[in-house]
Amino acid sequence: MRNRRDFIKQAAFAGLGTVAGGCMNFGSGGRAPAIAGDFGWGVLLHLGSNMWGDWTPDEHYPSSREEERKMFPNPKPRENGSYPNVVRNYLGADEAVWREQTEYMRDEGLNLVMIDVGEAYAYPSHPELWVKGSWDPDRMRAELKRLRGLGLEPVPKLNFSAGHDIWLKEYHYMTSSRKYYEVVADLIRDVCAVFDRPRYFHLGFDEEVAAAVKGRKLAVMRQGDLWWNDFNFCVREVERHGTRAMLWSDKICGGKEDFLKRMSKGVLQVPWYYGVDFSEEKLKWKPEFETSQDWSVQRNLASSIVVLADAGFDVMPCTSNWSSDEAADAMIGFCKRRVDPAQLKGFLTAPWFMTLEGQSRKLKDGIRLFAAAKRKHYPAL
Repeated sequence: MRNRRDFIKQAAFAGLGTVAGGCMNFGSGGRAPAIAGDFGWGVLLHLGSNMWGDWTPDEHYPSSREEERKMFPNPKPRENGSYPNVVRNYLGADEAVWREQTEYMRDEGLNLVMIDVGEAYAYPSHPELWVKGSWDPDRMRAELKRLRGLGLEPVPKLNFSAGHDIWLKEYHYMTSSRKYYEVVADLIRDVCAVFDRPRYFHLGFDEEVAAAVKGRKLAVMRQGDLWWNDFNFCVREVERHGTRAMLWSDKICGGKEDFLKRMSKGVLQVPWYYGVDFSEEKLKWKPEFETSQDWSVQRNLASSIVVLADAGFDVMPCTSNWSSDEAADAMIGFCKRRVDPAQLKGFLTAPWFMTLEGQSRKLKDGIRLFAAAKRKHYPAL
């Protein structure tokens, strides 16, 4: 997962038109209770993980953990202890690790779990997207019930960024076609149904930039009006089911004024920044990076938090322990001082370590550091 992770080292078919500004009325009638209340303390966990790399129909991908070990006998960890992602034809998440991490979230006083769904769900409308072990609706409902019993509000995430949608398999290569819109609408409907009309629905849409896709066998990237058409289509499909859309907000880094003009206030923004520098210099918007074709396009991530909140958008900023154990403390402390409480709807941490036995310690570290920052800066919440 270069892109976002490596940033730290630098520390006209369906749905044309625009979603109107102003928030929808997201009433709670008929949906599961919002356990997190008005303020969420959430962790992104990966049930599905086919979000990075290439998928082609003739390629052979491991269909079991044993086969994966034979195909990749000596994987080399990155400096921070993570491992390069593997595209799998089976559900790779370790259920014991999944349960351990969610129970630890409960123990640490958190109240929201964002579930990267991807290939993990056996979508009733599209069995061609299943992998071996995908959870059927009954299995998924049972898990969501367990999570709610732990006091965790489950929020689904389906990443429709062309840079992170390998889980869509062949439909990745049909982006912006009539068939693509049909499939996307089906998948959103399936997930809203099994999650019982969740309060939030994360659409991803991050890092659809040249730097992210240039190494792919077939590079797919939307720009300009087409990106907005597709994003707004997804938002309307989510809102059709009485749910509020969220997205990773790094699109603003490629054009601040255009983003502020065209983005609906009804969409909950998730500006992410995994560094610790919140100096005045770091927070100055640098327009010269908006047209960059490399990862310097993300130089304005820290300042995007303030820009979005000051423009009247609701925000749920996201931190991570990907490169720094101090990032959560820095982010939460800064936002408490600087962001209008009326715009701040909670915080997320995205460790970006998979729910696998070899990465469980780093996952738990991310939860622990995030919860410690919560207690330090918001002891009453």
